[in-house]
Amino acid sequence: MRAVFFGTYDRPHSANRLLRAACSDAGFAVSELHEPLWEETREKGARYFSPGSLASLGRRYLAIARRLAERWRATVAAGEPPIVFVGFGGQLDALLAAKVCRPRRALVFAPLVSLTETLVEDRAVFPAGGVRARLATALDRATWRRSDLVLIDTAAHADYLVALGADRTRVAPWHLGAEPEFWSAPSLPVEPRRVLFVGRCVPLHGLGTIVEAAARLGERASFVVIGRGPERAAAEARARALGVAIEWRDEVPLAALPAELARAAVVLGIFGAGRKAAMVVPNKVYQAAAAGRPLVTRDGPALREVLVPGEHCVACPPDDPEALAAAVAGLLHDAPAATRMGAAARARLARDFAPACLAEALAATLATRLGIRPAEPSRARAGG
Repeated sequence: MRAVFFGTYDRPHSANRLLRAACSDAGFAVSELHEPLWEETREKGARYFSPGSLASLGRRYLAIARRLAERWRATVAAGEPPIVFVGFGGQLDALLAAKVCRPRRALVFAPLVSLTETLVEDRAVFPAGGVRARLATALDRATWRRSDLVLIDTAAHADYLVALGADRTRVAPWHLGAEPEFWSAPSLPVEPRRVLFVGRCVPLHGLGTIVEAAARLGERASFVVIGRGPERAAAEARARALGVAIEWRDEVPLAALPAELARAAVVLGIFGAGRKAAMVVPNKVYQAAAAGRPLVTRDGPALREVLVPGEHCVACPPDDPEALAAAVAGLLHDAPAATRMGAAARARLARDFAPACLAEALAATLATRLGIRPAEPSRARAGG
């Protein structure tokens, strides 16, 4: 059975890579009709969502949509109807696919996040109650109505989509897991005080909380922040004001991240206080666990779907630098216990969220929700 990934979705994003791999491992013959657009700009600050920028992006999208429709008719429409997948970054793609991708078996949208939670609630790019905020929510709801199935990363997140207007019968959780690179992280000497954060520096991450925790720890820890984003400048300014020596680095290729994790004594997840932070499990959490590294992240219902605080990680209250500093200090002080915790997290992921598990979970969801059963799944490489 064919599976076609369609649109301008952020192709290199971890969520889309994992979904494509799971489709292939579940027995689908996977192909892509992709045109780059949103992935061309990594840092999407307020200027990116200004009226002028959105108008320019809209004009580009119209031209791309015509090309995608032509490519569908030329290469896909004939033969057995495929199941169509639209991934993260594909809200407009879901609407386009609903119109032009015919015949098809089903349309599956895996948005990872809604526009409402990201642009209105988390980043506050669109003021709540304003015209743009209402349009974002209307676009979210339209994509969910036109999709046969919406895959979202946690059950807590699924509840949010339903509360926002999605039909519960069309929403299903599918946990992401970690990419293959992190299951085979290199064995490198651990730097005893190295505390690592990797991310795009958005409000969800709570970078200010990390800076305040670093100030409390002083020379007991050596903090490294890898990545850029809208919150980084303010965080750097705060670190300078506090006299905190943090190593600030730009984004590194995905292939280099396992080595960065391997050298870290402690890896940091997210610490934001917003609702979004409570209902997602970001890829950095899965990556740290798959690599077997000691992890500190904020507590919440989504985290507890994947890891058990105290056994697989240390969980802190949101936006609490004192708690974060204490958690990091505890792991740095007791390196053997930290190592055991990292190993337990890796074993947990290997049991339930390794590549073979992700493929089986996806196949089961498609069979239960859509009555679609692919060919005999290939044996994906298990984690561990």
